[in-house]
Amino acid sequence: MRTRKQDEDALNASGVYQIRCKRNGKIYVGSAVNVRARWDTHRRNLRRGLHHNAYLQHAWDRYGESDFELVVLEYVEVARLLDTEQLWINRTGCINRCVGYNIKPEATCSGLGIGRTWVGFRDPNGNAVSIVNLSDFCRRESLNAGSMGSLAKGQRKLKSHKGWTHVNSIRHRDYIKTHDGFVDPDGRRVGPIRNLAAFCTERGLVKTHMTAVATGRIVSHQGWTHVRGRKRLPPLVHKGFIAPGGAVVRITNLSAFCRACDLCLVHMFELKSGRRPSHKGWIWKHDADQAFE
Repeated sequence: MRTRKQDEDALNASGVYQIRCKRNGKIYVGSAVNVRARWDTHRRNLRRGLHHNAYLQHAWDRYGESDFELVVLEYVEVARLLDTEQLWINRTGCINRCVGYNIKPEATCSGLGIGRTWVGFRDPNGNAVSIVNLSDFCRRESLNAGSMGSLAKGQRKLKSHKGWTHVNSIRHRDYIKTHDGFVDPDGRRVGPIRNLAAFCTERGLVKTHMTAVATGRIVSHQGWTHVRGRKRLPPLVHKGFIAPGGAVVRITNLSAFCRACDLCLVHMFELKSGRRPSHKGWIWKHDADQAFE
């Protein structure tokens, strides 16, 4: 006697099945790599009214789910699914409207659970691989079915997915951009950099910052600049600060000056804008610098 677990394991195998309407005896014949998963897909689509077979959908809506059952006609290896399904289509005559719900007289790889064979893939070791039912294969191998499908159709920008490649892949070279025009902190122009990420890792630089330098979003990074990058603005000279002793002072680098003199940069800017009268004895007068003229 078969146990329930044995029955469940059998349904998870590949084979040819029929969906039978108990009320009128009509059948729909199909095949799948995983019969249980395919049956679940059929029922889900039928319940939503989205099934691809209009005849089966109409009967489901008319008689209800309880009047339909799944019967496995034959368990068969994946490579023989379509041939065996064709034999059962011919044997049952399910394309006859008086007998069944099938529309096409031949077994096809429509991508709706039938074992379509994908050729042209190569695994990470370079071995040629033919894949039957790409979605099921990707689930087993922890791959992304969309990415693998794009590789096969020649629609993917990169040449591989987790080491897997395809003969139709658009890109057959490493996707590494060459950067030219960087200038080091000593003012020397550096030759073309083919791998910017590795270059930055070796020198303790940040790749995103170096890219920002090359595109002109920032002026420099750790002294590195770019010939086509943003040019550094001339230093701003702050005129009008008066020291606690009354001397008028011109400050070129206010941030460095504040650090050296233990002043608050924010408070010094507030002096200049008029929001603060003084800071540690320092004041601001907009016309105080006329003495230098």
